[in-house]
Amino acid sequence: MSEKLVLIDLSSIARPIYETQTDPQRVATGIVARIRALASAHRHVAICCDSKKSFRRDLDPTYKAQRAETPAVYLHQLGLAIETLREDGFPVWSADGFEADDLIATASFEACKVKVYQQLGNSSDVLIVSADKDLLQLVSSRVEQFRPSNGPTVAKTFDVAAVVERYGVQPHQMLDYLALVGDTSDNIKGADGIGEKKAAAMLQKFGNLDDLMAAVAAGDEKFTPSTRKSLEEFKPRMDLVRSLLRLRTDAPIPFEEIFRERVPADVAVFNGEGPEDDIAFALPSLSAGVVEMEDTAARIGAADGNGKAEVVDGTPLTPSVQAPIPAGSNPATGALIRHVDAVPVDWQRELEPRDLSQAKDLSTSLFQSRLFSAYGHPAGIMATVLAGREIGMQAMTALRAFHIIDGRPTLSAGAIHAMILSSGKAEYFRCSERTPERATFVTKRKGEPEISLSFTIEEGRMAWSKDDAAWKKSGWGKNPADMLVARASTKLARLVYPDVVHGLYAPEEMEGA
Repeated sequence: MSEKLVLIDLSSIARPIYETQTDPQRVATGIVARIRALASAHRHVAICCDSKKSFRRDLDPTYKAQRAETPAVYLHQLGLAIETLREDGFPVWSADGFEADDLIATASFEACKVKVYQQLGNSSDVLIVSADKDLLQLVSSRVEQFRPSNGPTVAKTFDVAAVVERYGVQPHQMLDYLALVGDTSDNIKGADGIGEKKAAAMLQKFGNLDDLMAAVAAGDEKFTPSTRKSLEEFKPRMDLVRSLLRLRTDAPIPFEEIFRERVPADVAVFNGEGPEDDIAFALPSLSAGVVEMEDTAARIGAADGNGKAEVVDGTPLTPSVQAPIPAGSNPATGALIRHVDAVPVDWQRELEPRDLSQAKDLSTSLFQSRLFSAYGHPAGIMATVLAGREIGMQAMTALRAFHIIDGRPTLSAGAIHAMILSSGKAEYFRCSERTPERATFVTKRKGEPEISLSFTIEEGRMAWSKDDAAWKKSGWGKNPADMLVARASTKLARLVYPDVVHGLYAPEEMEGA
């Protein structure tokens, strides 16, 4: 694991995910998965958040005034992501009046102090994860900035040389550079007619903005009339612009938290809403015998990898590679395990993967494919594959059938329905009513009387915990009949066939809860 101090600008990661996610209600899952991947190879990671109000608005009411009001659904998803990241054990920082950039600047300043450098050793460099060019002010021999890939934008790491190559100035000149060119995203106006190349050329010659203005005042003849006029008109605003762009290093953050061991609040993978969900998915039979283990697949997810970190699209990832496990011990904890005689199974359940090693290799490969990054770690994929295998699903079928909703695995209502029919315990299990206001399912378990169950749109509304706008954008607002069918079928399945569905919940039941 890397000993770098990693400081992640949350909004820089979250906003692009929100803008490109076709289903806004899945934004939180994408944010958490992205940050878990970015942090997976690093021991010391902190998440930095903007506060509701910035001191910069007190300096200039027009600061960021052109931006539209932040959508409520985005704020809600951001809150869910923050809650999950805290449960993961990450320090999540915010401070009234300060922006995430100021928190990152403060932490970078603290990290570069001699005592911290000695505490971590020579590998204690700071890695800032953000697309914000304002943070390039902080780049030094000790600090780098990593810009993750975003659509056509390729991931890139900026050290001192990379800053000079891209912008033509040293990192310590970035404040004056940004002041001259302005920042349209923050509604900060620079000097009229001064673009990137001209700003870089002037700072290369004069060193800083103060000496540049002194040369203008002294009547330096090398300025064109238009450039001189632009700089003279900019001078009264110069100090304010620099104050808006300058990063604070005095934000009140609990910096020492970044050295705290990152321990998830709850390592259980399948933690549902009801008492029946206390049933954990234990590791199933994987080879010639049934293995009775002390831990569930979730505990495997908590084990640290010992392999070398790999990089995928510029993002460091830690493969799920473990040290050799002594014979007869638990792969998750090293505790002894007991083998009992194998129980014959139907050929349909002779599934891949056939042992823990195959499951681990498959999960790592699938995670690195980036098709299942929502799981956040190969161990999450492995837990889902093993859970699916236990109920007779091939690996890819399980990954299609299970959905991660707010960090929790759920099984599609269709898959639950199919489990009932394939179990051989139902004479029938079918929908008898389907409207946008009400859905009814009816079933007859062999040897028992017929039972029906209905679910209404009013019941869905009563269980909804978000606002009306979120309801309209959700499945309830767009496809109410489908949502009602899913709720009615899964509730009836758990009522009549608890031995088949094991307390599983469907994604539709988690939405809005």
